Amino acid sequence: MLLRGIKSSLQRELDSFFKTVLSTGYNIRSVTKGALSQSRSKLKPEAFKEINDVAWSSFYSDAPYRKWHGHRLLSVDGSRLHLPNHPSVKEEFGEHLVG
Repeated sequence: MLLRGIKSSLQRELDSFFKTVLSTGYNIRSVTKGALSQSRSKLKPEAFKEINDVAWSSFYSDAPYRKWHGHRLLSVDGSRLHLPNHPSVKEEFGEHLVG
């Protein structure tokens, strides 16, 4: 939900997020974009590595999977999806500008 579109401001997204999370019918400024930026700067990169390690180790140790000739198969789909170049599509999904 956060940052769902390019045209929406960060503060508007924060207000909308907290309106939804707090189940209120109106926006109350719970967090400012400045507070978010300050808090984000305090995050340590090592925390993300540890979270990733826990996530993949628990997934690979606990998730059921089938084998093919004794091997676990993993695949990646490299397909691309091109959406119509229409204002309503851009409004809903935003734009990815290549440059």
